[in-house]
Amino acid sequence: MKLTKSEILTFLGIRNPAQKELSVHPVSLRFTGEMEHFEKDFLDDYFKRIIGPFRFSLLLAIIFYGSFAALDVIIIPELKYQFWFIRFVLVIPMILVLYILSYSRFIKNYLQPLVSVAMYLTGLGIIAMIIYASRIVERDTYYAGLILILIFGYAFTRIRFIYATLAGWLIVGTYEVAAIWLTQTPTEQLYNNNFFFISANIIGMFICYLMELSARRDFVMRRLLEEEQDKVKAANEMLEHRVQERTAQLTRTNRALKKEIEMRKHYEQEQAKLEAQLLQLQKIETIGTLAGGIAHDFNNILTPILGYTEMAIEELDEESTLRYDIEQISHAAIRGKDLVQQILTFSRQVEVEKKPLYLQEVINEIMNLVKASFPSSIEIKMDLDPHCGTVLADTTQIHQVIMNLCTNAYHAMIDKGGILHVRLNEMEVDEEKAASVPNLEKGNYVVVTITDTGHGMDHATMNRIFEPFFTKKEVGVGSGLGLSVVHGIVKSYKGAIEVESQPGKGSTFNIYLPRHGKGPFDLFTDKEVLKKGRETILFVDDEEEITYMGKKMLENLGYKVNIQTDTRKAVAEFEANHDKYDLLVTDQTMPHMLGTDMARHFRQIRPDLKVIIITGYSNSISSEMLEKEKIDELVLKPIILSEFSKVIRRVLDKNNTAVT
Repeated sequence: MKLTKSEILTFLGIRNPAQKELSVHPVSLRFTGEMEHFEKDFLDDYFKRIIGPFRFSLLLAIIFYGSFAALDVIIIPELKYQFWFIRFVLVIPMILVLYILSYSRFIKNYLQPLVSVAMYLTGLGIIAMIIYASRIVERDTYYAGLILILIFGYAFTRIRFIYATLAGWLIVGTYEVAAIWLTQTPTEQLYNNNFFFISANIIGMFICYLMELSARRDFVMRRLLEEEQDKVKAANEMLEHRVQERTAQLTRTNRALKKEIEMRKHYEQEQAKLEAQLLQLQKIETIGTLAGGIAHDFNNILTPILGYTEMAIEELDEESTLRYDIEQISHAAIRGKDLVQQILTFSRQVEVEKKPLYLQEVINEIMNLVKASFPSSIEIKMDLDPHCGTVLADTTQIHQVIMNLCTNAYHAMIDKGGILHVRLNEMEVDEEKAASVPNLEKGNYVVVTITDTGHGMDHATMNRIFEPFFTKKEVGVGSGLGLSVVHGIVKSYKGAIEVESQPGKGSTFNIYLPRHGKGPFDLFTDKEVLKKGRETILFVDDEEEITYMGKKMLENLGYKVNIQTDTRKAVAEFEANHDKYDLLVTDQTMPHMLGTDMARHFRQIRPDLKVIIITGYSNSISSEMLEKEKIDELVLKPIILSEFSKVIRRVLDKNNTAVT
């Protein structure tokens, strides 16, 4: 349940629901919005109300700061003169000067900063004593004096919250520097001191915050009360009853109008939000439709290329020089197939396919694209361990992760140039390392490190970079979704992301992915053996070159093949000779009849007919339709001979004795 600011203030007891809510800045407590005009009057009023108690607190501080000189004699007599010098020559005269200046008519505008400085210097005196004392005694007994200074600063001097907090944390920070680097404070004692010291500082902050907030609330209540009293006096002079009636009527009207305005604003905001979401959905739908069309057409082009090259490779000797050239064509076609798969995955048209990957190959491929698109002012370095094992991941998603991080590095260095350094290595994560990185568990990982020398990030930005729609880029450059998607992908692989950055010093992203396999021989497989047969197949596709390629491919495997490019002729052929066909291989999207409709019609004639559907992209046919029509297999174009031969053999051998 999310609490509102009003509910929190009510819970703390500093706001009555029946009272007007303060409009103040949450940190500085300055009046804002409709109450901004109160600020100057409040500061004048606040000065008049605190100056007396403030002077008394200074005198009290002088007494206490000086009286503790007796403690110096008891605890560390060897350093009493040095400590007295700090107390009576440096600190107390400074407080006296501030006390005298408080009577100046110019002090009003400078009192708060001066008190903040005095508070810090007083604490600095105690810290100096702590440093001196550490040389004589092992135990730090003077840190408690800092707590007294915090009590005086936050509660007695009536200093404003923002100035008191600044001085308080400066004292804390200075003490930490002294305790860690300038003294030999034991670790246990340092923890003990910090526990009480920082707690006292935070409690003091709350006290000071609530005191100033209460003072502002009282001031507003007084001002509002005075204004209401003036209105009442004016109303009493002019027909009191009539004015009261008119005031009540106006109050009701204003409330109704305010409510109507608020409702209208709310509806307008909701409408704008829905319109933006609808526009985004339309864009995504357009991208998906375009990706599907590209996939279907391009896969039809790749199918004969892959088919003929595979058949040519099978017919050539291992020593043939032509075999190498044709293998390069085949590799390029397979790369084209992978690119189509990446487009479909990116537009969410297909499911993610995880498989063992060597990140060296993926990174080299990405960096070739990066080098071509980055300006010469950005130097690219790579340090990839060739012995890294595999990770179980989807190629497209890994492309997306690394490309997104490289693109962000490019934007960080685009103005002044720099160095993009990509590293790859294995790491065994122990419990200590796992505890330092969110979502990281103990185990063996492949680590991708991407470092840039760009403008870097502050701590606040690093805490938000993985939030959806958060971006520091100018409008139109980024959507704010990139790193949130990267984080989601890495997390889905049970990995983790570690970010290191400083403003002006660049950023480093460490991507931890669980190692799947060891060295480069894990994925070694023997040459594929093509599965052959002697059955009769009816091959139907409206693309003529695909049917010719399919016929030659299947006949080389020993099958008898009848090809058809017209669905109507295919139906006529099957109706006339249905007994001779063992398998129907058909495209899904064709003129006059879908592949599933053809399969349904054929099975009314031959219920035992085996059916394989081939398609340019999987969105053209749903899993529910495949199950309903009892399709034996779905094959995505482009057709790869080694895989296709296995599918055909698997379908034909289902519930039958294998024929090879």
